[in-house]
Amino acid sequence: MGVLETVAGWQLDIVHLLMTSRKERDIERSLESYVKEEDTVCLQRDVVDKDVLQYVQQRLSDDKGLAKWNKDAAIRQEIETALMRGARGMFRWAVCQLDTLVNCRNRAMLRKSLATLPQTLDQTYDRILSAISREDCEYAMRILQWLTFSARPLSVEEIAEVIAIDVARKPAFDRNEVLEDPLEALNICSSLVTITTNKVEGIPGRAQRIIALAHYSVQEYLVSNRIKQGQAKQYSMQDVECHNATTTGSLKYLTQFQQPLSREILEASALARHAAEFWSSHLRKTGNEMEK
Repeated sequence: MGVLETVAGWQLDIVHLLMTSRKERDIERSLESYVKEEDTVCLQRDVVDKDVLQYVQQRLSDDKGLAKWNKDAAIRQEIETALMRGARGMFRWAVCQLDTLVNCRNRAMLRKSLATLPQTLDQTYDRILSAISREDCEYAMRILQWLTFSARPLSVEEIAEVIAIDVARKPAFDRNEVLEDPLEALNICSSLVTITTNKVEGIPGRAQRIIALAHYSVQEYLVSNRIKQGQAKQYSMQDVECHNATTTGSLKYLTQFQQPLSREILEASALARHAAEFWSSHLRKTGNEMEK
């Protein structure tokens, strides 16, 4: 907010800024001193709802996982009506509910899901986290922890190895736990993560699959006090605790290799370069010092 105020203070006719945010008082207070009322546009729910409806209709039409509900116009209308009643202008809410409906196998499951839709994003995330299977909950915790506090974006191959690090055991890294298919991370964390493809600089034709939290509100919820009040409180992310776990996990991961790390190791082990480069930055954020 301070940077925005500084830029606005330059009063340059050739510079135009477009800022978007939620309607929160601390943000409004900061902007009031240099943003005129006539330059403020409030995206009312009735305007946004039209776009949300278009998105819902598009997903129902094009998403292969939802195609089974296209056979009956009445069922499709039930879905649209329920989602539009609950969305109240929240795109992210609608996205998560559609992702959940993919898993409904019959009309009974579908109608039960529509009848019990969570009212808020917090309740939505709480439900998603609570639905993670017992077998996957530790893996999900490791994925979300690293993604929430990672010093840089992580590839799916790196996360596939992160899953195999348990700092409470010796050795901490178990290669047998590495995901055979790195994209399984999507199934473990459901709507909470997403994958994008980025070009690798300097290597024409090569791309890297990056995994990240699906929306800033996911990280906001994981580190908030609100998550502690719900059923998914076990996924609460505390800064120092998570940075400490990442530091320890990185170092214990690296101890499996002969030091110093060779080029061959860095190329063959997906997480090696990241662990070697960033463990110290995580350590600094814990406020602790390495024991000699």
